[in-house]
Amino acid sequence: MHKVNFLALIFPLLSAIMLIKNGKSQPNHHSNTKTNQTVIEQKTKDQDQENAKKWLIKAIEINFNKETFEMSDITTKTYAEYKSDAINIEYDNGLTNETFKKKWKNTFDTKYVGTEGFLIPTQDYGKIKVMSCKFLSVTKDKAYIFETIVRDLTYKHSYKRDIKVIHSGKSFLIADVKEY
Repeated sequence: MHKVNFLALIFPLLSAIMLIKNGKSQPNHHSNTKTNQTVIEQKTKDQDQENAKKWLIKAIEINFNKETFEMSDITTKTYAEYKSDAINIEYDNGLTNETFKKKWKNTFDTKYVGTEGFLIPTQDYGKIKVMSCKFLSVTKDKAYIFETIVRDLTYKHSYKRDIKVIHSGKSFLIADVKEY
């Protein structure tokens, strides 16, 4: 009789210990899986951000040091149209400043557009180098913003630009530039 009572007490106790043990080990395994997945996702985001930065530096330095290049080779079609409209404000067939702002106010922050050249405000420039390209943020639409210092080594001028870079196929494009 004592053996039966002893077994009756031991069985629920062992069952409870097994449940507790299994219950504790299961969430840890699940938690570790989530942690590993988060680490992998963060590494992928960091690598993508680094790829965008490298692309931006290379795109600026290669294109601006060519004899000629098209802005639309490294920008979105929308940004190229926007910047062209801004450059042409001063010319006879261009938009007025008011019309320009009205046209683009829902797409871009028009107070940061320069009415001179793309990235470099002068028509004539020398050897161009990106002196600094610092990651600032990721936007809601998963674009990267980089604080970029572009330097004309020949004429010794530097230009600070916050450049928005987006994915485009297997590469990137400039989607906006805030000029200061």
